[in-house]
Amino acid sequence: MEAKNILDVQKFVLECNDILSGKFLDLSKRLEKFLTVMTDSEDLIDFLADCLVDFDDEEELAKAFSLDKSSNARVYLPSDDKKRLALTVTIFNGISNGKINTNQFLETYFKDRKTTVMQNFLEKIIKPYRDLICKYFEISPDLTQDDIQRELEEERQEKIEEEKRLAAEQFPHLDELMEEIIKVCNQIMSLLKFEKHRTDVLDDVEFVVNSIIKACEVKDLMVVNGLVIGLNYVSKKFKNIRNFVKELNDMIYNYYEYLSSGAEEE
Repeated sequence: MEAKNILDVQKFVLECNDILSGKFLDLSKRLEKFLTVMTDSEDLIDFLADCLVDFDDEEELAKAFSLDKSSNARVYLPSDDKKRLALTVTIFNGISNGKINTNQFLETYFKDRKTTVMQNFLEKIIKPYRDLICKYFEISPDLTQDDIQRELEEERQEKIEEEKRLAAEQFPHLDELMEEIIKVCNQIMSLLKFEKHRTDVLDDVEFVVNSIIKACEVKDLMVVNGLVIGLNYVSKKFKNIRNFVKELNDMIYNYYEYLSSGAEEE
């Protein structure tokens, strides 16, 4: 089943794994966080809502949990996946809204000689619930936080690569332009070192040139263009770099001309 936001479903699987550790005493209070994480996922809510269509919660709950004439517990959990999910949600809701007395419910239907009633409940109710969610959303039940972080990093890298690809299509040969501009900026900085007197204007020129270099490094053509326009004004008093400033202007002008002439047809 395809999810709009698989991360929220994965977070719920982690929450299932956490509750399965059994490190709590009050099931009612522990379910509060459990249900909060569950309802944070729109995909899960939509999926579970579909499971609950035409599901008679009172009737199905009575079928699944009953007592025989000798007051012995009889537990018949549905074999159908969606009914099992719907029944589990009904149990969660019953516990959280007080319709089901938690201690009485556990002591009546989850007594086991080999384990505690809580562990038996986790094993019979929570674990299958998690496994069915994982089955339908194609998530590993053994998912860890590290797995999620790794997936997020992979998605981030894919996004970066896609942005690079789109940028390369929109601005062909931009890398070469940025390299050339950086080269000219370094030449300007070298010449400015020969200035004998430090002035505020000289500081301004160096600041703008350094800013152009940084903008080139992140390939922000619009910012580079704006900074070069600003350089025209702050560098007027420095005749020794005039030709280099003109070269920067020409490079940017020619590149925009190149783009407007239909560079994509190359």
